[in-house]
Amino acid sequence: MGAAVVANSKLAKVVAPALDKVVKNAAWRKHGKLVQDCKAVLDKFAITDAAPPTPTPPPAEATSSENKDASGAPAAPAENEGPLFDDGKCYSAADAELILLPLFEACDTLTPKVVEPALDCLQKLIAHGHLRGEMDVGTGSASKLLLQVMESVCKCYDMGDEGIELLVLKTLLSAVTSSSLRVHGDCLLKGVRTCYNIFLGSKSPVNQSTAKASLTQMLVIVFRRMEADSSTVPVQPIVVADLMEPAERSNSDTNVTQFVQGFITKVVQDIEVVLSPMPPLKTMKHDGAFDATASESSNPTDILESTDKDMLDAKYWEISMYKNALDNRKAEVADGDVDKEGDVDVQITNKLRRDAFLVFRALCKLSMKNPPQEGIADPFSLRGKIVALELLKILLENAGAVFRTSDRFLGAIKQYLCLSLLKNIASPMMNVFQLSCSIFMSLVSRFRAGLKAEIGVFFPMIVLRVLENVAHPNFQQKMIVLRFLEKLCVDPQILVDIFVNYDCDVDSSNIFERMVNGLLKTAQGVPPGAETTLNPQLDGSLKLAAIKCLVGVLRSMGDWLNRQLRLTDSPYLKTSDSEDVVIDGQPVQEGTEEPAPTTEPVENHPEPGAETSEIATIEQRRAYKLEFQEGIALFNKKPRKGVEFLIKAEKLGSTPEDVAAFLINATGLDKTMVGDYLGEKEEFSLKVMHAYVDSFNFEGKDFDEAIRSFLLGFRLPGEAQKIDRIMEKFAERYCKCNPKAFTSADTAYVLAYSVIMLNTDAHSPMVKSKMSKAEFIRNNRGIDDGKDLPEDFMNGLYDRIVSNEIKMKADTFVPSKQPANNRFPGLDTILNIVIRKPREFSVMLETSDDVIRHMQEQFKAKAGKPESVYYAATDVELLRPMVDVTWAPMLAAFSVPLDKSEDEVVTFQCLEGFRHAIHITSVLAMKTQRDAFITSLAKFTSLHSAADIKQKNIDAIKAIISVADEDGNYLLEAWEHILTCVSRFEHLHLIGEGAPPDATFFAAPQSDAEKRQSIKSPVLPVLRRKGGGSRLQYAAAAARRGSYDSAGVGGGSSGVVTTEQMNNLVSNLNMLEQIGSFEMNKIFTRSQRLNSEAIVDFVKALCKVSMEELRSPSDPRVFSLTKIVEIAHFNMNRIRLVWSRIWHVLADFFVTVGCSDNLSVAMYAMDSLRQLAMKFLEREELANYNFQNEFMKPFVIVMRKSSSVEIRELIIRCVSQMVFARVGQVKSGWKIMFMVFTTAATDDHKTIVLLAFETIEKIVREYFPYITETETTTFTDCVNCLIAFTNSRFNKDVSLNAIAFLRFCALKLAEGELGATRNKETDKFGKSASSSPRLEGAEEVPQFPTFTDKEDHLYFWFPLLAGLSELTFDPRPDIRKSALEVLFDTLRYHGHLFSPGLWEKVFDSVLFPIFDYVRRATEPAVHVRGVPEKEEAELEMDAWLYETCTLALQLVVDLFVKFYPVVNPLLDRILSLLTGFIKRPHQSLAAIGVAAFVRLMTNAGNLFSDDKWQEVLESLFEAATETLPDMLKLVQCGEEIQAASLAEERLSYTHRQQGDTAAQEELEIGQAHRLQMWISDVRCRTAVQLLLVQAITEMYNMHGAQLSAKHTMLLLDTLHKIAGHAHDVNGDHDLRIRLQQLRMATQMPDPPLLRLESESYHAYLTMLQRLTVDKPELAKDVEVETRLVGLCEEVLKLYVHTSTAPFSQSVNNFNEKVHPPQWVVPLGSARRRELMARAPLVVATLQAVSALKDSSFERYLVRFFPLLAGLISCEHGSGEVQIALSDMFSSWIGPILLQA
Repeated sequence: MGAAVVANSKLAKVVAPALDKVVKNAAWRKHGKLVQDCKAVLDKFAITDAAPPTPTPPPAEATSSENKDASGAPAAPAENEGPLFDDGKCYSAADAELILLPLFEACDTLTPKVVEPALDCLQKLIAHGHLRGEMDVGTGSASKLLLQVMESVCKCYDMGDEGIELLVLKTLLSAVTSSSLRVHGDCLLKGVRTCYNIFLGSKSPVNQSTAKASLTQMLVIVFRRMEADSSTVPVQPIVVADLMEPAERSNSDTNVTQFVQGFITKVVQDIEVVLSPMPPLKTMKHDGAFDATASESSNPTDILESTDKDMLDAKYWEISMYKNALDNRKAEVADGDVDKEGDVDVQITNKLRRDAFLVFRALCKLSMKNPPQEGIADPFSLRGKIVALELLKILLENAGAVFRTSDRFLGAIKQYLCLSLLKNIASPMMNVFQLSCSIFMSLVSRFRAGLKAEIGVFFPMIVLRVLENVAHPNFQQKMIVLRFLEKLCVDPQILVDIFVNYDCDVDSSNIFERMVNGLLKTAQGVPPGAETTLNPQLDGSLKLAAIKCLVGVLRSMGDWLNRQLRLTDSPYLKTSDSEDVVIDGQPVQEGTEEPAPTTEPVENHPEPGAETSEIATIEQRRAYKLEFQEGIALFNKKPRKGVEFLIKAEKLGSTPEDVAAFLINATGLDKTMVGDYLGEKEEFSLKVMHAYVDSFNFEGKDFDEAIRSFLLGFRLPGEAQKIDRIMEKFAERYCKCNPKAFTSADTAYVLAYSVIMLNTDAHSPMVKSKMSKAEFIRNNRGIDDGKDLPEDFMNGLYDRIVSNEIKMKADTFVPSKQPANNRFPGLDTILNIVIRKPREFSVMLETSDDVIRHMQEQFKAKAGKPESVYYAATDVELLRPMVDVTWAPMLAAFSVPLDKSEDEVVTFQCLEGFRHAIHITSVLAMKTQRDAFITSLAKFTSLHSAADIKQKNIDAIKAIISVADEDGNYLLEAWEHILTCVSRFEHLHLIGEGAPPDATFFAAPQSDAEKRQSIKSPVLPVLRRKGGGSRLQYAAAAARRGSYDSAGVGGGSSGVVTTEQMNNLVSNLNMLEQIGSFEMNKIFTRSQRLNSEAIVDFVKALCKVSMEELRSPSDPRVFSLTKIVEIAHFNMNRIRLVWSRIWHVLADFFVTVGCSDNLSVAMYAMDSLRQLAMKFLEREELANYNFQNEFMKPFVIVMRKSSSVEIRELIIRCVSQMVFARVGQVKSGWKIMFMVFTTAATDDHKTIVLLAFETIEKIVREYFPYITETETTTFTDCVNCLIAFTNSRFNKDVSLNAIAFLRFCALKLAEGELGATRNKETDKFGKSASSSPRLEGAEEVPQFPTFTDKEDHLYFWFPLLAGLSELTFDPRPDIRKSALEVLFDTLRYHGHLFSPGLWEKVFDSVLFPIFDYVRRATEPAVHVRGVPEKEEAELEMDAWLYETCTLALQLVVDLFVKFYPVVNPLLDRILSLLTGFIKRPHQSLAAIGVAAFVRLMTNAGNLFSDDKWQEVLESLFEAATETLPDMLKLVQCGEEIQAASLAEERLSYTHRQQGDTAAQEELEIGQAHRLQMWISDVRCRTAVQLLLVQAITEMYNMHGAQLSAKHTMLLLDTLHKIAGHAHDVNGDHDLRIRLQQLRMATQMPDPPLLRLESESYHAYLTMLQRLTVDKPELAKDVEVETRLVGLCEEVLKLYVHTSTAPFSQSVNNFNEKVHPPQWVVPLGSARRRELMARAPLVVATLQAVSALKDSSFERYLVRFFPLLAGLISCEHGSGEVQIALSDMFSSWIGPILLQA
């Protein structure tokens, strides 16, 4: 021995006692060598030399970092070293062998007493770390020793001794658990196999359980190390109880469980003790780390490129372990050991991975062991299968990231596990089927990303096949599948992924949709009348389980939605904590993971940017698939239409080749229809058939094989012609591919027919006498161009057809017509469901290799398609198509049981389903679907039919409440249904309590008949006690069965109420007490928690429900109305933006209700609105906001719309109360307040007007500052309101007071007292009064603002001034007078504050419009029928003219004069106003105009500049010119009328005969009226001219002195113009004759303008005379004397000629020399009168001539003398002229003559 063994060393303490026992128990004869070897070792131990022990220290490299393996444990010993260690010292191989050999020999004896100590010793050596190294196939002696250890241990289990079995298990478990002894490859498999065999072979239940637990622990360790890529990963013992099924757990002996648990824990923890003193992690950091060569040599696909994410996904590792694993990515890389089998799959350089792979493969193979029909006969084999499946299940449920994502392991699952599943799902043993289901579930929940194609095949096979069998299912099997689905729904991601990857994939079955529909069928149970193998109890269990699954599906979708939108704190994780997530038993160790996150495969995560496009792609694929399936369904009914549809939809190319490829490849086509289509003779179909046949390659195929492959894809049509066309083409194609087969295609054509006939004959059960071979050959003689085909060929053909029928490919998608039997289908049936291969094939597939081959072909076909990419769903929008698929089945599945069933469990599940469905559809805003679920749920409350309420209806009410509570933010319009239920509930609740219903206070008046009807209603005993019979009619109404859509409870129903219904109602009302009003009220109190959008929808719905409640004439209710007020209170503190949207809805509601016909209801609504307003007014409002105003708006609208006096009066009172109670808070609400009062001012009821004015009076008097506090614009509203009151027709005092208040408002405005403007006037109004043009008194108020024509100033002043201006047209004189007074006082007192621009606007828009009425009223009225206006109107007009208009015009003039310095630019407008009056064809108006003109000149003349005088005199001249009387027009008009009347007289006889007298009379009246108009026009003008002459005289008298020469000339010209025109008219001989002829009609004097002529000449003369005196200089300049002389001459001539000449000459010929008449004819009275009228002018003229200076007189005497002589000789009308003439001669002419 190279080193002494210390007797008291640890190793000696372990080995010596064991060898002692072996020696003691061994038989000396039998085991002589063994005893000898033992003693040799013991002797070595016993040597106790004085020399210190010198065991070989381990070579330096043994501990160096390079030579440690990835696990961090010491590396394998060198060649001369053995695997045995003691206190860190290594023994040589020879020493190790010496010590271990007796133990191996002891094991070989197979004698229990000898074996036991040896095994125990080996176990301790392993557990305490004395045996170290890699236990794997190797070359070194150490490897051989370790292999021998495994060999010896495994050999012992054959002994059948229970104690030894336990020791073997203990040793193997220690070996696998140990980190110093690393068991790999074959050794590991050997250990696993031994445990497996002990489990199967042991007769002790305890040992079986221990073996199973040990196996499980080993597997957990192997896979855990593989995931962490480290052998030193800490290991926790498994929990044995968790390995059992729940049923097993209850039946098993707890002692056994405790024993097994103790066994496992002890083994694992013993190992742990040895591990702890190992070197710390940091020293192992570099041990065996990959160097470059290692990484290059290893296959990159084998070692996963692990990232942090991969590691973190393996949830059950502890965090520290992760860190370690991430820091040291170690692998146990050997020299590429190849498994003995040389299996390429096992060439995995990473040993930990290879171990896991080998174990996994071994388990898969063990799970498949199932010799034919031995399942029931051989329980031993069955147990082996079951434990293998259980272990696989545990592995898959705990799979980490590497297992789930590595291609190597996914390949193993595809290659081995899928085959195992394929075999086991066909097992008739339920536990096998159940485990297969569990394994499949693990694949779906954890491996679906890598197994897309496989899951697509297995899901229909395992799940859908069972689900869709409703009538004849295997009960246990179906329950297993339903439980499996229920657990599948726990992870929300799974279902969404299934939908995206299968239902949206054209090449996959609609798994999700079929699953939901299958669950629906199961939930609905066996269809009525169908045969079934289920009894009702079992059927009920299945139904309930299916409903639970459907609820689970919805819950899962809802959780996924919440998680994606982060609606809650991951409800999914919460549920998985609380529920039993993992199926059946699994080893729970520290940190065991829940179902893994479903998005592990990093490569499948969409790029953030690509997400939207991927969603779009998935949606497109789904749409494509749906349309494609529609086309296939159409094809299966009408092939040609189906093809056309698909071509049109661009799902199919339009060439025959494309269609042929579609017929060959598309799934789901009805083969009969394909055959029919191919046989069509239509051109396109023929081309398709040719393309279809040409796509086959028959080269080198036997004839029957060719036909067989050809007919796989379709059924030959029944019609002979169609078969003929197809076979003809087939023959042609076959001959083309095989040119040497037959002489011609005809041969092939005939033979093809023969083969088909033979096939039918040989295999049809209808044909009794079958065709013999000889007959077949005989039938085909001479078909090869007259020759026979070779006999061998024909014999072989016959034999093959008879033995193997030609038939179509089995189709997966065309449903079977036969009812499924209850027998559990075998593998062949299942294969036919999924794998589209001929059925014979699956019968022939005897070896698993064939099965694998066909399965893998199937999977590869799927995986090769681009759609095989796996999508991890992330976008919420994907739920929409899922909901589209599920909502209708779900609704049916929940509604029917809820309606029919009374089982509490069933109804609870259905209501849960409704809640989840409503949540999903609401959040996704899928209106139709959401409303469908909510209305159904609302109907199930049965509140509309209270007599039928049961417990389930109460539960439905609770569900409704929880929906409102949880999903309120997403319900939108659906709130209406919920609030309707609340309303109905409350109504029933009131009836139950016996409280008086609202209708007693709010019902509309009833007719007598209705009252009698109500008295007869039956009486409810409970209610009679509570509150008497007065309200029993309401209970009776509730008892009637109403429809859900009717308005109230039991509304819309009629008929007599039975006593039974009443009794039901009583008990039901008691049931309702389960739900307190508090819970219902939560819906309203929690409205504060709704988001900004939802609260608006909530309010809309509540208003709608309230309208329904109030609409009932017999039973109106105000429940919702009161709630509306509450809601408004609760939500008043929301941000303004949201509140205004809420109020927008409420305002409309209050307006509608306020205008209701039911007065009580309307008043209640208005009072509610007042309460709200009072509450709202408590809130502060900042300046320039409009919320208060918006809030009050309903008051105005109702005030305007309501026809009820009471309502209007109530509104006035409400508004008054609000104003006085909250005057400081009204702010922008003043606008509305005034609108209310303005509306009231125009009301038809006196009380309302007076009440309103009373309030306004108080507001203006006491609270004026508040009105404009925040918004000055309300001042205008106040003014408009007062103006409205001034128009009140009820009470003159109101109007006068209102006008007085307008004066007050003007004063406040002028003083700058408007609240908001008070503090900033100087800034706002620009310059102050001091810089404006000064007036008297202006300097006293310099602090007042100057008002300009800016918008805001106009905004204040104009309504006030214009309102007063309008009042001047009021029919009441007092009002007119008061208005004028206030208007002009205001302007007079405050005008000094106005800028010129503002004055201009005031004149244009306020003052001048007063006179528009005049202009309109005095237009010459031309009526159609010539009827004059009513006298009354004229009288009123006259009153207005004489009183108001005169005064107004005077006041305007006075105002103009007062503010002349500012307003002088407006002179032209004032003049045009006055001349407008003067020009009016109305004598009074013209007189008023002239008077005002004179007033203007009088007061302002001395203020005018020259330019202004020019304007004034020009306008006067214009007025004079335009008012000259037009006598010629008058004459013409009269003559026309006379001519017309003569013509009419001639025709009158004819007209009278025709009865047209009325028209004629009307015409005559019209003409007379026209003439009358001209006459009055001439008279009016004449009068105006006289007034103007007076005015000119007055003007000259007052201002003549300051007029310039130019202006004086203009004045003279005006006079001369007037006089000249009159002179011309009077002197027109013809005109006067024509006038005389019309004298009767016109009654005009002759001459017509004599007075005007005289007066104007007189004034002209006077002015000329005064000019010479007043302005001698000016007189010279303007040649006054010349004018005067000319005038005198003209006057005298006219007089002389008038008195002397006869009438015929007097006018035109007075310039000729007058010859004295032959005789004197005395003058007529008319001429005398004319002379008399002219006399004063002549006298004045003579006096004027006399007054000329002497020099002038002498100069003009020659011209005057003849005229004077004429005067002496002519006749006179009066003596005045002669006296004046006498005076003239005596005082003037006489002295001159005497001088001469």
